[in-house]
Amino acid sequence: MKAKYIPNMLSVFRILLSFAFAAIFIWYYPDGVIWAAVIFVVAGISDVVDGILARRFGWITNAGKILDPVADKLMQCVSLLCLVIRDILPLWILLIIVLKELMMGCGAIILFKKSHEIGVAKHFGKAYTVLFYAVVFLFLVAGNTISANTVATYILCAVMAAAGFGALVLYYISYLKNKLKRTEKGEKH
Repeated sequence: MKAKYIPNMLSVFRILLSFAFAAIFIWYYPDGVIWAAVIFVVAGISDVVDGILARRFGWITNAGKILDPVADKLMQCVSLLCLVIRDILPLWILLIIVLKELMMGCGAIILFKKSHEIGVAKHFGKAYTVLFYAVVFLFLVAGNTISANTVATYILCAVMAAAGFGALVLYYISYLKNKLKRTEKGEKH
C-alpha cells in the first residue's frame, strides 16, 4: 500500500463509522449514546487527520477529493437523522442541512462538468464543519435531557443552518471569482 492512500482509507473508515454510529445510536438508545458520541468524535478527528496528511504530504488524489466530502456529508446527515428520530432535534434542521448539501453537490457537479475540476474544501467550509461537530456533539451528550422544541435547540440549530448556508454562499462566490479570473486571463470555460 502506498502512503498517499492513507487519507482515502481514513475517508472510507469515516463512511463505515457513519453506519456504526447509526446502528449504536438507534439500537442502543439511550444507553449507547456515549458510544455513539465516541464514534462521532473519532470520525471528526479522522477527518482532521486525513486533511492534514493530504495537504502536508501532497497526498491529494481525485478519489480523495470525492471520498472526503462524501464521508463528511454522510456522517452529518446520519447524525442529524438519528437525533431527529429520537426527537432531540427538530426535523427542519435535517431538511435544511440536506438541502444545503444537495446544493453543494449540484455545484460540485456543475464545476466538474464545466472545468473538469474537483473542488476542495475551503477554510469557511472547514469552520462550518467544526461548528457542526460541536453542536451535534453537544446534543449527543445532552441526549434525552433536551427536547427538540426548546428555545436553546432552535437557536443552536438556526446558527448551524445559517453557518451552513453562509459557507454555501462563500463557495459560490469563490467559484465566481475564480471564473472571472480565468476569463480575464483569456481562458474560456
